[in-house]
Amino acid sequence: MRSTSRVHSGTPGRASRASGANEGHYGGQSMQRRAVGYVRVSTDMQAAEGMSLDAQQAAIEGYCAIHGIKLVKLCKDVMSGGKDTRPGLAEALRTLQQSADVLIVLKVDRLSRSIKHFCELYERYFKDGTKELVAIRESIRMDSSLGRALVGILLVFAQMEREAIGERTREAIGHIKRSGYHFGKVPYGKRKIPAPDNPRMKILVDDADEQKVIEQIREWAESGIGISEMARKLNDQGVLPPQGKEWSKSLIYNLRLRMGQISPRPINTRSYSDREVRARILELRARGHTARQIASILNEQGWIPRKGRQFTERGIHGLLRTIQATKVLSPRGYLEMMLTKMERAHDAENPTVPFSRPTLEEMGRMLEEVGYVTPRGHEKWWPAQVATLLEGRLDGYYSEGRPDGIWEGEEQSV
Repeated sequence: MRSTSRVHSGTPGRASRASGANEGHYGGQSMQRRAVGYVRVSTDMQAAEGMSLDAQQAAIEGYCAIHGIKLVKLCKDVMSGGKDTRPGLAEALRTLQQSADVLIVLKVDRLSRSIKHFCELYERYFKDGTKELVAIRESIRMDSSLGRALVGILLVFAQMEREAIGERTREAIGHIKRSGYHFGKVPYGKRKIPAPDNPRMKILVDDADEQKVIEQIREWAESGIGISEMARKLNDQGVLPPQGKEWSKSLIYNLRLRMGQISPRPINTRSYSDREVRARILELRARGHTARQIASILNEQGWIPRKGRQFTERGIHGLLRTIQATKVLSPRGYLEMMLTKMERAHDAENPTVPFSRPTLEEMGRMLEEVGYVTPRGHEKWWPAQVATLLEGRLDGYYSEGRPDGIWEGEEQSV
């Protein structure tokens, strides 16, 4: 069935004369359509080229009034369109799914400047035609191959513009720093003042009060006081920290590191990668071991962290919160982990009944649900492919480092 999703023209006067304000854009439909509007600006372009939040909001409200659409909510973001995760967009999409028929933006690039992200949005929310997308300034219908191609062209230029803005920004910042001026966050112990030769630029000078705190930390360290005690003393004295509400061990450690009072911990030389360590942690967790037990097992077996002398319970807790199994394990490793978990849960509930493994078809669906693809790049796993996978005959294809493998970039260092 051909999709009926589309991006509509934004020519309000022409549309109202053709269909009449009472009929609305959807002419003759008995039920009034409900819409959610989405507006977005980047922090450096809020007032540029009529694309401010207020201008976008006014255009969306005017469009709805002319075409007889009820605007149930307007969601806003002030951040780059190159970011996939935006709170305003997430709210708009939730509203679209729950209580609206149409998502309205001023331009396609307000929704996304990334081709990949836009395609994901289209596939998830608009492809089946139950929800509709309206971009007021572009006259494009997405229910045809030509319309979808035109949207792709628009997004190519939007992405190119975003990358060009980033390049210009980096060049400008580099020029400021090379000229001897400061740009960015002020480090603790310093403050900004206008440059004598160019008041528009800033330079850094010592902040007397903060320099006293840094010197106090250095004296405490020389007398053998630990950083936990330092943090307690500073908090008791009411000294404001560089960030947050109170001093912490990490704040003091990073400050001392930046000031050259201490040297960073060296990176350990290991014969295995971070990914192998994470895979081992997931394997032990699947067998029911606690974070303390996992740390003990790794230390006993000679595993060492990337930095430091040994694994700790706290460190394992932090890693377990961040490890994503699909970025660490091959499809076979993931299935083996899940089967171990399922068998352990079964034995706890039915210790006298033998565990029955899922069928190959069920295991194929497990792989599909978390996004693993077959060696040919297909999402559908057939039982025969799963059997081949479990036999280890696909291990070479999914080996670490293959450019066509499933794994993405490194996560938190282990």
